[in-house]
Amino acid sequence: MTVQWKPATDAAARVFPDGGELGALCRAKDWSAHPLGPVDGWPQSLKTAVSMVLGSQFPLIVLWGPQLYQFYNDGYRLLMGTKHPGGLGQGNKECWPEVWHINETIYPRIFNGETVTYEERMYPLAPHGYPEEYFLTLCYSPVRDETGAVGGVLVSIFDVTREVRARNERDRALAEARAERERLYEVFMQAPAVIAVLEGPEHCFTVSNPLYQQLTGNRDLIGKPLREALPEIGDQGFLQLLDNVRSTGKPYIAHDALVRLDRKGTGAVEDVYVDFVYQPLKDASGSVFGIMAHAVETTEQVLARRSIEALAAERVAMLGHIADAVITFDTAGRVSFINEMARTLYPGLRVGEPFAAQGFRQERVDGTPLSADELPPARAGRGERVLNEVWNIHTSDGHRQRVQGSAVPVYTDTRVHLGVVLTLRDITQQHRLEQQLELERNRLTQVFMQAPASIMVARGPQHVIQVVNPGYDQMTGNRPLVGKTIPDAFPDLAGQGLFELYDQVYATKQPFVGNEVPVRVARFGRVDDAYFNFVYQPLIDEDGETFGVMTHAVEVTDMVRSRQQAEERTRELVRLTQALEQSNRELDQFAYVASHDLKAPLRGIANLAEWLKEELGSNLTVEAREFITLLHGRVHRMEALIDGILTYSRAGKLSDPAAVDTGALLKEVVELLAPPPEAEVKVQPGSPTVSAERVKLQQVFLNLIGNALKFTRLHRPDPRIQVTWRDAGEQYEFTVADNGPGIAPEFHERIWGIFQTLESRDKVEGTGIGLSVVRKIIETRGGRAWVDSVPGEGAAFRFTWPKT
Repeated sequence: MTVQWKPATDAAARVFPDGGELGALCRAKDWSAHPLGPVDGWPQSLKTAVSMVLGSQFPLIVLWGPQLYQFYNDGYRLLMGTKHPGGLGQGNKECWPEVWHINETIYPRIFNGETVTYEERMYPLAPHGYPEEYFLTLCYSPVRDETGAVGGVLVSIFDVTREVRARNERDRALAEARAERERLYEVFMQAPAVIAVLEGPEHCFTVSNPLYQQLTGNRDLIGKPLREALPEIGDQGFLQLLDNVRSTGKPYIAHDALVRLDRKGTGAVEDVYVDFVYQPLKDASGSVFGIMAHAVETTEQVLARRSIEALAAERVAMLGHIADAVITFDTAGRVSFINEMARTLYPGLRVGEPFAAQGFRQERVDGTPLSADELPPARAGRGERVLNEVWNIHTSDGHRQRVQGSAVPVYTDTRVHLGVVLTLRDITQQHRLEQQLELERNRLTQVFMQAPASIMVARGPQHVIQVVNPGYDQMTGNRPLVGKTIPDAFPDLAGQGLFELYDQVYATKQPFVGNEVPVRVARFGRVDDAYFNFVYQPLIDEDGETFGVMTHAVEVTDMVRSRQQAEERTRELVRLTQALEQSNRELDQFAYVASHDLKAPLRGIANLAEWLKEELGSNLTVEAREFITLLHGRVHRMEALIDGILTYSRAGKLSDPAAVDTGALLKEVVELLAPPPEAEVKVQPGSPTVSAERVKLQQVFLNLIGNALKFTRLHRPDPRIQVTWRDAGEQYEFTVADNGPGIAPEFHERIWGIFQTLESRDKVEGTGIGLSVVRKIIETRGGRAWVDSVPGEGAAFRFTWPKT
């Protein structure tokens, strides 16, 4: 409908004396052209109701007469969207046709004098031209006219959409967690292995699946200590093993272990053989609260193997045709049989001579040599079962091959020692492939974990999409992406310059940061004009070459459109400010949760590396130790990067300022940095007192002075840092100057960007976030940050800070 406006009449000014934006619109509207007529002709009850609505800070609307003409306030205007200002004075059915099927059953009840209340009711409103689910808490109340009859309806409305959706999401997550626990229990119960969980120092049974029950004779185990539930194993050493696993936190693995069990409840024990693992179960603090026993009964296999080993001498001819290398030895350690595959691994090996005396160079995987007594056949000759061990063989032509093998002693049924059987296979190529695959997996994991927002990784110069996280998938409309090139996956982005940016980042190895970039994108069945903040980050391998591009994006469409509306309509400034503050709180919470979730797997990686280092001990090669050290370094670098991103996300958050003595603050900062004896840090005396958030201003000085010390020490043995200040009118200007190598002009602005560093991280550790945090803190407080520098003449980092 067309809205007509005219200067406010005296009657309109009396009825609508205030009320913010809606009060002004009511005073300006030409009511003489409205079916209700001029304001001075309205019934007093309508004037009172409208005045009450406009004077309230809560979302209210009054609907008058059979046509339910609408009068609402600034609070309700937030729900109107593009229906405002046309909805002022408009009939409710005409304004909200999409929910009339709901309202038409309610209003007759109100006109009959009833008050109706709904909590968290879903309304399919379309304030922006398309239906959206809104959850509202409403109260419909009758408004009586001068005759005592109901002349209209007063509706108070609270939009609880965000709360309802958050609660629904929480309930869904809890339900999924409960279902996951139930599924895990069902997995235990249905697993094709013997599983039990024992908790506490007495090792009480809390879980025992059917196969464990079957293994132990279907006894009543749950709730009982192991010593009571299975008394016959008390002197077989298993309680001591469990105690050791509980105290050390390290798993115990056994193969073909002998267990004597009373499986029939007669008191007579029978021999049972099992492969088992005692796996410690740890709580969030790392304390062992229980042990999971995971076993597979191997009684039949052990008995069968013994039978086979007893007949091995009669069937030795068959061994010549199997794929694995087979070598047999007599009790004196002399070679008694070699199949063809063994001859390829040990060319020149002679039958009838001792294996250890034939001069083959063999070593552990860390490169240390194996002595004659340490060779698997010699160990098996002493009665040891050597299973699936890995070592290296040096061939006569100088090549090194990696093999995996087992050596077992062979006995007759009467336990007469016949000799040893050694089986092994060449796993050189397999090992190389596993190393490459592990390298690729680790690289992909590191890339994927570098940012806490929507992420996509594209590989190669053709930008083939390798992985996307759920946030990116949702942001782009849940379209199929993995395995496609970026132009094939996003044909709707053609001609917008984004594909060329990918080529540029890949070729130059320089990241591209886009802020509020307009993008026309097709998703969810429609074409959106959207805005994004994003970083195209080149991914560099160990050789310094680009192998892909990571996209880290956040959609800021709503924020941009809100700001554009704010620029055009200053009267909406309050609403937009509130929306932005809420968005900042959510982003702050998101950054905290994301940093916590990202750090958890990093701690797991660091712990796993430490366990490997402790478990393998001296068996680690120098190269493996370097890899573990490199892994630790990258984990710490990722933790620093996550902390930096969290700091950056919070840098713009404002809190109440207080008077800060910058002289005392700078003294404290220098003490915290603890410069080495060769470094000198001078502070201009008489530093002023400013109004600031102490922690934020301290963070600025820590970053600037810390950077100056770090980069100057990298190039000079006598770093000199000078902190000065001057009165600049309404602001103070502070300068942190050094005698370092200086910064070329083309980098004066680039260094303030996030993830930007001028030195390789191999030379100086850093995340590339510190200066971006400094600038963000300063600019959000009304100041400015910049650098003055000439190469070879040091650098002066300057910033201004308001006096009040």
